[in-house]
Formats: sequence, structure tokens, C-alpha cells
Amino acid sequence: MDFRGSIALARASGLGPLPRIFGERTSERQLWRALEQAGLPVDIVSDPNLPIPTYAMVGLFERCARLLGDRTFGLDVGFAMETDWGYGTWGQYGWRSATLGEAIQRYNRTVWAHTVGGGIDLLQHQNSWLWRSFGPSFSRSSIQHADHLLGPMIIVARRYLGKDWMPEWVEVSYPRDPQAHLLEDRLQVPILFDRRGTGIAIRSEDLQAGPFRHALLSADDLPLRAVLAEGVLQAAEEPARSLSAIVALRLLDGHTDIEGTARLVGIGVQGLQRRLRERGYTYREIVEAARRERAMSLLRETDLSVLEIALTLGYQDHASFTRAFRHWVGCAPTAYRFRYRPTRKAG
Repeated sequence: MDFRGSIALARASGLGPLPRIFGERTSERQLWRALEQAGLPVDIVSDPNLPIPTYAMVGLFERCARLLGDRTFGLDVGFAMETDWGYGTWGQYGWRSATLGEAIQRYNRTVWAHTVGGGIDLLQHQNSWLWRSFGPSFSRSSIQHADHLLGPMIIVARRYLGKDWMPEWVEVSYPRDPQAHLLEDRLQVPILFDRRGTGIAIRSEDLQAGPFRHALLSADDLPLRAVLAEGVLQAAEEPARSLSAIVALRLLDGHTDIEGTARLVGIGVQGLQRRLRERGYTYREIVEAARRERAMSLLRETDLSVLEIALTLGYQDHASFTRAFRHWVGCAPTAYRFRYRPTRKAG
């Protein structure tokens, strides 16, 4: 994995209907177990805006496909987005475009609202255009994750070109594998393997096509600012900013250890510490920042006791959390809750 800049992240909405499909084919218990083994909290199912490490997302796709024994699981998830659209607000922003070309350009320009460490581009390729998604390379297999990307790209194109449209050819980012014929049988178009990304070929004239089936929704209904999001360390340099999102994610399960965080993003502990040190940060500083934001949010927005919040944030007792909170904010947790929590009206 290339870790010279940010840590690769994507919003959980990028999983699309994976949790539902895997849960239906196995059981809810098996889904929770798969998430746990991938190092991901179950909260990502109910909160699709949560950022998760792309490395962990890739691993979850592979794990689910392996448990099912299904080579085309990723493709199934991708095409199921036609009725179970993923990508949240960002996905809707491109969907409301006047032409296919405009939709592609919107996604390309604003992909940073969905992912860190990846990108989308539109390249001329002989007599066609290649719409391609690309990201960092990982040591683990990424076949299923790569395949699932084909579905939403084709679905977007079909909005403008018709429900039966298929690209002239597609490309995927991994070498041909022994079961690749199953993918070819499903798609019925030529597949180029071991390319730089995952993409579909589109004819030049098709980029000007307007919506085929649906009434056009005004882009004014969903301004660009709707796809923006804020993080705990939004003003920090990378990799501190993306790492803070991962620490906040693990806090949902009360985990703060650096070993688990490093494992979740697919790098070694020493490498993680070194990259942070080069930018003037320590792992402890990032954990404390995430704990502070989470603690203030829980005190304002929930009825959890101070002890319950302390345990949720990985503290062993009430006193340790209270000391830390006084250091951050200058008052006790109970005083903060009294001061900043909205007054409830008597019912």
C-alpha cells in the first residue's frame, strides 16, 4: 500500500447492499462475525457515512465471497445497487446531472467527498472513452471489491443509455484468475485484466445523452455543499486527518490500541508511528482528539452515564475519564453536560 500521503478511506456507503445480501445468504450472526473479523464495527451498517479503511473494505468483500464460495459475489453487490443505491449524498449529486458526461465529471471532481486515497478519471482510448476508478494497491486480493465497482458505473450509464446498455469492454485491476470465466459469462463483454483500475468503455456520442428513464431532478435540489463532510482533525495534515477518522471508527467498539489500528489499515505499527512522527503527530494525540470529540458528543446527545461513556471510550474507570475530560475542556463531564446539553421541555 502506498502510504506516502493519506491513509486510503471510503465511506461505508460504498459497501452498498453487501450487508443485506450477505446476511440474507447466510445469517445476521454470520454478518456480525464477518464484520468483527474484518475489524469493523456493526455501526457501519446503520451509519453509511462513517469512513472506513479501504483496506478493511476490500478485506470484507473478499471474506464474504470466500465464505459463500461465490466468485461473482462482488459483481452481484455492484449490480444490486440499481435498487439499493449506495454512495449516499455523493452518489445522488452525480445522479442528478443533465447528461451522462456531466454526471461522470461531477463524480470525478467530487470523489474526495467519498474516498481518500482513490480517484476516478475519464480517459480517451482510441475511439472510446474509459471511465475508470483507481486506488492504492494492497497486499491482499481485491478481486471482489474491483468487480463490485463495475455495477454502479454501468448503472449510472444506463440511466442515460437505457436499461439494457452494456459497455463495449471493461477493465479490472487484477490479473486473470482461474475463475475469471464466471465473470466473463455474466458480463458477456470483453474484459481486460491487470489494468491500472476498474473501468468501462463508453462511446464519445453517448456522453451527450440525457436521462433515459427518469424525470430529470434539478441539481439545485442538491448543492455541492451537501456532499461535504467534517472530521475530527479536519485542519490537520495527512496522514493524521485520515487516521483520526479510523481511530474514531474503532472507538465505536471502545478500541484504541495502535496495533489494531495498524492492522486495520494494512501497515506495521512502526511504519504508522514513523509516518505520524514525520508530520509532527503522535498516535496518542490522535486518540485523545478522537476521544474528546466523541465524549462531548455523547454527553450532549445521549443519556449514557459518565461511567458508561468512560467505558465506551476505552477508559477503565470513571476517575480516569474525568481527569482526562477536565484536562481537555476545563470542567467535569457532568458540568459540561449541564452547560451544553439542550434543555428538554416537559412533556
